Amino acid sequence: MKKILLTLLTGVMMSSFFAFANANLDILTLFSSKSNTQNKAWVGTFQLVFNDMKNNIIKKDIKFIGEKPTKDLIGLNSEEFNSSMLNESSYYTSYGETSPEAKETIEKGIFEKFNEKSDILDSMDWSKGEGKYYAYAMLKKKFEFLNEFDKLDKLSFNNSKEQYEFFGIKDSSNEQLDQNVKVLFYNNKNDFAVQLNTKNNDIVYLYRTNKNDNFKSLYKKMMKNAKNYKGDVAFSKKDTLKVPNLSIKTQRKYTELCNKQIEGTDLYFSDAIETLQLELDNKGGEVKSEAMIMTKMCALMPDNMVEARHFDFDKTFVMFLVDSGKENPYLALRVKDLKEFQK
Repeated sequence: MKKILLTLLTGVMMSSFFAFANANLDILTLFSSKSNTQNKAWVGTFQLVFNDMKNNIIKKDIKFIGEKPTKDLIGLNSEEFNSSMLNESSYYTSYGETSPEAKETIEKGIFEKFNEKSDILDSMDWSKGEGKYYAYAMLKKKFEFLNEFDKLDKLSFNNSKEQYEFFGIKDSSNEQLDQNVKVLFYNNKNDFAVQLNTKNNDIVYLYRTNKNDNFKSLYKKMMKNAKNYKGDVAFSKKDTLKVPNLSIKTQRKYTELCNKQIEGTDLYFSDAIETLQLELDNKGGEVKSEAMIMTKMCALMPDNMVEARHFDFDKTFVMFLVDSGKENPYLALRVKDLKEFQK
């Protein structure tokens, strides 16, 4: 039997567009953040703006007066993720004093670099003023698989009544599709992982597991299993593979970081937001994410094998995206309820 592969599609944006954000999808602060939520995602864009705010505006670790730093704030200050984990072509950043001219510079910059418009800039206050600073980032990735996968019939996910669209490789598919896939490991029908290859050397990892550990632990476990795997890393004629279409539109407002005086300054975060849009189908994928932090003066502060292997991602799984030539992911997803990943 030949291989079968599934689709992943995910999208995210803001303002009225983000009014449709998935309430049951948790957007995590850190790659290492712990969450019992079944469906969750992480992207490194917010860390990029936090780094610029910390290093170039506040110029020291960010702490809030009268509060003990949380694990997430400690993680942000330690820069678990930074721009060295991305290629320069994958992101745009800007920081400085707030002004209409700064907004225009960002708009021009992301259009020239990515041919993109922002989903969040218009909702922000760009008027000049003492203590008004900003840090902005856009992460934009587009990649194509080595060969276009075939579309498959609709299937259920996690034994759901609903039927979802799939793509992949069938018995009748061209054998050149084998080049798209590398086996990381296959321990049994519920514990396996694969690597999907792209034309620009970006990597999509798919890890089939029920574990709900943090993404950092899951990624480490996946790589350890891959290193120790002694089986065939090439797909055989008996192997199959399938993955579901996912679609998200969501944002996260980091309200826990806002309206608190930053230690050693007269500033507080007035806005802290991150958006995510991800699409993955039989042709490839696209990621767009924006993040922004804005500050104001405190003034009056508010209160505080030989056998056939079936790589079927039709049950709970985790996905990681890694930029070309890099080792650490810039995005991670855990999919438990596929309904939360459909437009």
